[in-house]
Amino acid sequence: MNILKKIYDHRLYPVLLGAGYLCLLGIDVWFLDHGSKDEITGLLKIWVPWVLRIHFFLLLVATALCWKDFFRAAKGFFNQKGVLLVLLFVFAFGMTALYTPRTHRIFYDEDIYGNVGQNIALANQTGYCNYGTFEYGEYFPHWITYNKEPNGWPFLISLAFQVFGVDEHYAFLLNNLIFAFGAVTAFFIGWHLSGRFFGAFLGGLAYALIPHNIVWSNTAAAEPSAALFTGLAVLALMVFLKTRQGRQLLVASLLIPFACQMRPESVFVAVLAVFVLLVVSPGVFAEKRVWTSGLLTTLFLLPHLLHVYAVSGHSWGAEGSTFSLAFLGHNLSTNGLYYLDGRHFPVVLTVLAGLGLFCSRGLGKWRMILPVWFLLFWGIFLFFYAGSYQYGADVRFALVSFMPLAVLAGMGGAWLRERLAALRWAVEPSEGGGEIQAATNHPGQRGVASALVVMLAAFTFIRFIPLVGRVGQEAWGARYDHLHAREFVAKIPERSIVLTQNPTMFLLWGQGAIQTYAGIDNPGLIEDLFKRYQGHVYFHYNYWCNTQNERNRRLCQGIKDRYHLEEVAAATERDFSYGLYRMRLKAAQEADEDKG
Repeated sequence: MNILKKIYDHRLYPVLLGAGYLCLLGIDVWFLDHGSKDEITGLLKIWVPWVLRIHFFLLLVATALCWKDFFRAAKGFFNQKGVLLVLLFVFAFGMTALYTPRTHRIFYDEDIYGNVGQNIALANQTGYCNYGTFEYGEYFPHWITYNKEPNGWPFLISLAFQVFGVDEHYAFLLNNLIFAFGAVTAFFIGWHLSGRFFGAFLGGLAYALIPHNIVWSNTAAAEPSAALFTGLAVLALMVFLKTRQGRQLLVASLLIPFACQMRPESVFVAVLAVFVLLVVSPGVFAEKRVWTSGLLTTLFLLPHLLHVYAVSGHSWGAEGSTFSLAFLGHNLSTNGLYYLDGRHFPVVLTVLAGLGLFCSRGLGKWRMILPVWFLLFWGIFLFFYAGSYQYGADVRFALVSFMPLAVLAGMGGAWLRERLAALRWAVEPSEGGGEIQAATNHPGQRGVASALVVMLAAFTFIRFIPLVGRVGQEAWGARYDHLHAREFVAKIPERSIVLTQNPTMFLLWGQGAIQTYAGIDNPGLIEDLFKRYQGHVYFHYNYWCNTQNERNRRLCQGIKDRYHLEEVAAATERDFSYGLYRMRLKAAQEADEDKG
């Protein structure tokens, strides 16, 4: 440690620090110059799991170094306020885990997230598997394809899978906990901004009462984790700027790159962090320790920057441009009205957020953090072809904008409480001739005003209870595919394999699976599977076979033409048909018929 301190204090340390940044930049440029995108993704498959493990471990160590700070902060909540905070956590967890239907809502992305977590946990590789088998409980992923989505959320899933075993329900439970911690994070951000318990508590409660926040936090989607870790990164920066402790700077420097890896738009966490430092305390950029911690941030951002480059140019399902000014008008109207028309978002929270932004006092330079945070994570989708909150299930993109709004709503609620408490609506005649006493002098006046504001927030949520409590018609075809496929698997031997366009779904259930196209493009492999599994090879007639997409329909028809299919199970929903069929080579089937 003395040696490190001497190096840090040496007059040439800034030169060494600059060389470190240049070295990291040079490594990144070298990979971009000398490696193709396929070569880079091949390396990332192996590197990312280990980098994330080291990164997460160091984050835990840095957090543990702050144990005295946590203890001092916790001592202030060994009272009624602490009980209310625990109740907030329990309420948020209960709303999503116990009341909201537990289901996938973005098919089949959530299966992919889970399977990537499965591959990180069991194979030390990141990516989704297109051909995987199980031999007496041991998982063998043969074809792993690098996923275009960042790996932060699948990595968190992998931790749960390593501890408790592979079961997709752990991904749901993890999101339930993430949502509850998100409400508490919103509270502490409000607490550090204003120093007032009521406004901070109301901000956490507002976060827990946003309907789509509740709905999507009982899925396996990545957005809840993106929202939480963005909030944690902002909170860590706030704590550092208030205390100027090096250990808290270390936590922030590790949280920022970790948060950047939850969703594609999560890279804006780094932009937001720079903005916070520039606005609140630009002088920190003259400190050696800030640039030293920034070197650590840059180091852990490097693999993600390579990831962004390697998946750049992907269509993301768009037939034309992915990002364009042409989408601005439509997305601006739909995504703006989302917070104002009261159909899916409590407009009262929007009004309270406006009051919090424009009427709260004493925020100083901190005032701009929350609106910029909101604008960054709301504005990016205005230019995205599928960025409209009314485009299928893409309302989930709104989740990353909820926390700053909730914190502002809490502040607005606190301002409203003060105005209500100042009204002369609790009156008593005075001894001097019946003059009305100011309400603020009346015992319990502030408590009544607090109750009124909380009741207002709760009452506005009542009309959204049907939205929170229903599954809805969105993605019904894929949902029933998922439901029936689970039932079909129970009808076949454990040692078998299924040809399907959704192998990740089956692999999460412990069932060997391979992409359907292998039945056409790899006939030799399929023949080998027939031998290896004693004929227990099955074709899953799934959601994609029912769509109007010509490529998918042609693929399913190709399997029917090439193989003899014997029905094992079948189901229908509206005009969609689902089934599981045992496959046989047509030549073998014809030979059996000739013998008969």
